[in-house]
Amino acid sequence: MLTDTELKKFKKTDKTYKIADRDGMYVSVATSGTKSFRYDYRINGRRETLTIGRHDENLSSKLTRVLEELEYGISVTLAEARLLLVDARRSVEKGESPSRAKADKRTQIAESLTFGSWAERYFIDKSDPNNGARLADSTLAMRRAIYNRDLVGPFGKLKLEEITAAALMALCEKVKARGAPAPAIQVREIVLLVFRFAHTKDKSLDLKNLAESIKPSDIATFKPRERALSPAEIRQFFLALDETAISATLRLAVKFVLLTMVRKGEFIGGTWAEVDFEAETWIIPAT
Repeated sequence: MLTDTELKKFKKTDKTYKIADRDGMYVSVATSGTKSFRYDYRINGRRETLTIGRHDENLSSKLTRVLEELEYGISVTLAEARLLLVDARRSVEKGESPSRAKADKRTQIAESLTFGSWAERYFIDKSDPNNGARLADSTLAMRRAIYNRDLVGPFGKLKLEEITAAALMALCEKVKARGAPAPAIQVREIVLLVFRFAHTKDKSLDLKNLAESIKPSDIATFKPRERALSPAEIRQFFLALDETAISATLRLAVKFVLLTMVRKGEFIGGTWAEVDFEAETWIIPAT
């Protein structure tokens, strides 16, 4: 069994070598002189190696941290490495891979800071039926479609601080160039909302909402359309709804408005009390 004094005596050579400690743990001395505590084990018939941590001679052996303050891969003393070894052996006894858990935790930490992870949390939050600020299904579907098509690839794996206003503007211009000015503006809107959501949920974030520096009019402007659709065009539009990738609720709502020609506010604010089913009449109150 090794001691702190013996550890200090191990010097680098032109080849990596190992010195056994106890319970399957050993010290690996690299050609650079780095000393790592490692543990070999078998799980489900497969041999795996866990790097418990790096030996740091500057850490005091008299001030051993408790297990809750430690994690695999950090600089540790010999005594702390043995604490982590006990924890690793318990995992193996339960059929769990400590090496795999270490990698999963590292991945989870990395992904928890990405734009993609914040966007997913935003969509989950806005679809929660218990959320007073829940979005309509049609709005969620539209934003989710634009996010999946235009934002996941370029921004999904980036950390929030890695996204710049210039990169966002370039992306919006790219979307607009394919003949989609409205989705281009929605790309900017989604980034704006995800950053706001992240700031709301994590007060420690010290990031400027980069989307605020870009106005919708910087991306695209629209001329008002004054021409009314002809009856033939309305019929064509009505039939095309069945082939359009929208939610069933939105499709029925648009068809209802086309058939009744009521205003949006009258439709949304309508109640069953206004409908006379026997007379087949909907009486809209005067406004």
